[in-house]
Parts: sequence; C-alpha cells; structure tokens
Amino acid sequence: MLNAGIVGLGGWGRRLVESVQGKSDRIRFVAAVTATPAKAETFAAKHGFKVGSDLASMLADPSVDAVISSGPAGLHAAHSLAALQAGKPVLAVKPMALTRADAEALRAAASNQGVLLALGYNRCFYPAIAELRRRVAAGDLGTLLHMEGNFCVDRYFKLKPGVDWKTDTSQVLAGALADHPLYAMIELLGPVAEVVAHGSTRATKLPIADATATLLRFASGASGLLTAIGATATYERTTVFGAKAWAEIREGEVFTFQPIEGEASTTDYPASDPEKAELEAFAAAVAGEKPFPVTADQAVHSVAVLEAIDRAARTGQAVRI
Repeated sequence: MLNAGIVGLGGWGRRLVESVQGKSDRIRFVAAVTATPAKAETFAAKHGFKVGSDLASMLADPSVDAVISSGPAGLHAAHSLAALQAGKPVLAVKPMALTRADAEALRAAASNQGVLLALGYNRCFYPAIAELRRRVAAGDLGTLLHMEGNFCVDRYFKLKPGVDWKTDTSQVLAGALADHPLYAMIELLGPVAEVVAHGSTRATKLPIADATATLLRFASGASGLLTAIGATATYERTTVFGAKAWAEIREGEVFTFQPIEGEASTTDYPASDPEKAELEAFAAAVAGEKPFPVTADQAVHSVAVLEAIDRAARTGQAVRI
C-alpha cells in the first residue's frame, strides 16, 4: 500500500481522494496540505487523514511515501520540486508546469533523487484510449498522418475574475484546455516541432481566451489540430487518421474504427474510473512493477508545447520547439 500525501484539496484534489480512499488496495491518502486547512477539516476527517498548511512538515513525515501535486496550476512546479528534492515520488496533476524550464528542473530533480516523476492525466486511462493504443501498435491504422483533438466545455461561463485562479493569465496559458487531447497526440505521433495558434475572447468577459485553435507540425511530418473552447456545449473528440483507417474517441468512452475497406465498428465502453486507474498506476510504477504510461520526457515535452501554444496565440507568430 502506497501512503500518499496530497497538495491541494480543491475540486480535483477531492475527486482524486474519493476515487481511491477506502476503495483501493494499492494507494491511500494519509496527509494533505492546503492553504486553508479549516475549509478541508471535515473532508479530511471523513476520509481519515490529517490536513495542514505546512508543505515542509508533510514532506518531512516518514509516513508519507509519495506526493500528489494538485494545487493551482501556477504552483504545481514549486510543490512538485519540493517533494522531489525531499526524495518523494510525485504525481503532478496537469499541467505539470507552466514553462519548459520548470518542467526540465522537475525531471532533473527526479533523476538526481532516483524517484518517479509522473504526469497526472486521467484521460490516458480510459478504456477507449487503451483500444486506440492497441490498434495503432497492431498497425491497423497504417502510417499515422494526422490527428485532431477537440475539448469544448461551458465551464468558463462559471468562472469569476479575481476569485477563480483559472482566470489568472499568469497561471492559465492560452489554449489551456487544449492539453486534454495533446498528451495522446504526443504519445502516438511523437514530438511537436512547430505550432501556430489563434486565441480569442468572444463569449465571456474573462481575461483568458475562451476559444483557441492550434495547428501542430510534428517532427515525424504528421500534422495535428487542437480546438479548445471554454464557452460552448460539451464536445470531446479525438481522431487519428492513418493510411489504412481512422479511429475516433467521443466523450472519452465511445470508440469508432473505420478502415478504408469494410464497415465501421463502434464500441461504447461502460463508465470507468480513470482517476482510480491513474493513482493505482502511479502506485505500481513507484513499486517498480510497471512503467507509468506517460514518460517524464513526454511530460516535459507537453509543457514545452503548451508554452509554445501560449506564445503563438499571444504573438500571432509560428513558434518552433
């Protein structure tokens, strides 16, 4: 059993806790750190762990085997770096950092300490993604040519400037929502060489872009498109086009495969628990049983791409990586 501490008990941090606490025989939470412990005392007591505001104290606690970094995005890198330097394996909720330099510092710290640095990204644990990996590995799609990802939600209508950190441009990169399909693109198509992006704010009065479109050129020669909108009805789609077939995932659970010859096949997977799968995969990787599915190099590269998308959207210029 991996005894974990968590930094941040906002909505996502609580969701991670609830996915495994009392339900997993691989990982459990024994401590938490948050800026406002009083607001989390009832939640922590319900789930049987202590909560405080001092990260250093939690990192010095020998009963804490590993750390989940789930605070505001702008603090992920600092929290994760402190944990790694304390010799604790870290699962850093996406985005792992906001700059390539910070991400590279995390990778270096993990290497120096000989501990795991993992990217906390729940969607790479959906059954439909596993099927897509299998199809690609088997060569069913042939040479991969192009990939598209749409992540569109209405959540920006609910954000309040000056209240929600997700409206802070120092913590939210232009096209931040684009990272949802980006990780699968990097995994399947390899490193990105160049990005062109356009961001706009048309439906909200937020200081962040509520719609961002990005064109990606991969080092392999493949291409990609990302559409990230925070002010429309929910629409999630990831599509891979190959020389033999295309494959598509809708809403995370519906997988369709269409070969050049033959009929399309669609599988609607039952609802899964990707957060539990993610945390248990982290525990297995810490134990040395199985590598974590997102490598540290892929995680660092994803941050470099997100930073480039932000720069491209702000300047209107293509950015090479």
